[in-house]
Amino acid sequence: MPLQETSGAASYDAFGGGAPFTPVYIEDIFSCFLYTGNGSTQTITNGIDLSGKGGLVWLKSRSAAQGNFLVDSARGIDYTLYSNLTNAQGSGGGNYITAFNSNGFSMGS
Repeated sequence: MPLQETSGAASYDAFGGGAPFTPVYIEDIFSCFLYTGNGSTQTITNGIDLSGKGGLVWLKSRSAAQGNFLVDSARGIDYTLYSNLTNAQGSGGGNYITAFNSNGFSMGS
């Protein structure tokens, strides 16, 4: 790797020319959130900006024998990943997740 030529304070040039560094904390990108379904539409507020920064939602029923399903912002709400089945991707994610929001996500009934 070549050496970087500096023209002043080495830290100023080497670390982005004085651009402010914003640390990323785990609570900014990860949330484990238990909720109780209500049989209707529901908004889950977990503090994660899924609409602006993207991400993944992993849902699993704790009261019924249903599989896991994952919906991510790269594929969109119409596609679901099944972590416990051989058909890895399926359609119909929009039946579960209806929107990614700036502070969580919305669910269908």
